[in-house]
Amino acid sequence: MKIYLFRHAQKAMDFSGDPDLTAEGHAQASRLLDKVLKGELPRPMELWVSPKKRTHSTFRPLSQHFDLQMQTHEGLLEQKGDENLTEFRERIAKLFAEAATHADSVIFMCSHYDVVVEAMVAIPCSTDLTGPEFAQWYPCQYAGFQSSPDGVFDFIELKRIAL
Repeated sequence: MKIYLFRHAQKAMDFSGDPDLTAEGHAQASRLLDKVLKGELPRPMELWVSPKKRTHSTFRPLSQHFDLQMQTHEGLLEQKGDENLTEFRERIAKLFAEAATHADSVIFMCSHYDVVVEAMVAIPCSTDLTGPEFAQWYPCQYAGFQSSPDGVFDFIELKRIAL
């Protein structure tokens, strides 16, 4: 089973609390589909998104092209105001543990900056994910992981879909 964790594509600047993507962000979402079609990323079997518009818009081209329904997961939301850091990391670890039960699947997850940064601490991984290369997350950057029988994830790659 493989998991690819994405930060959503470039979001619009508005004060709605739930902005969509910019034109550049929509272009990143299209480039993401292109990478899958070219075989640079595996074909997703499941698309997990947070409830926010920008995560849905990031995966919409994939969803439409492959006729995959996006699955909304509250666990992919940003840190909640009443949630301390330990609880936040536990929520992220629980999400990855749930995904690991989907044997022989390729799951693409789309979330937010704080989730992906904290995931690098919360994910049980054979690679140290706390180094500086994992600290900054640009729009539509992703990390890939493969689950192993012992419950520890093996790191596959860290890349960015540039504007």
